Amino acid sequence: MALVWIIDVVVQYVKILGGRQQVPAVVRLAAWLFLIALVIVGIGLVATGLVLLDDHLATLPPTR
Repeated sequence: MALVWIIDVVVQYVKILGGRQQVPAVVRLAAWLFLIALVIVGIGLVATGLVLLDDHLATLPPTR
């Protein structure tokens, strides 16, 4: 049931971003800003993970 609720929220969010649902301009702007911030945070997490992985792999002894 929780998955259905999550899918419903995502569909409503996409409708707001796409302009198919009538909402105030402030809500649409906030939705876009939230999406952009989420993407930036995701990129930061991936970059941090790659740096930590590189640091960990640098401490391992070389093979052959």
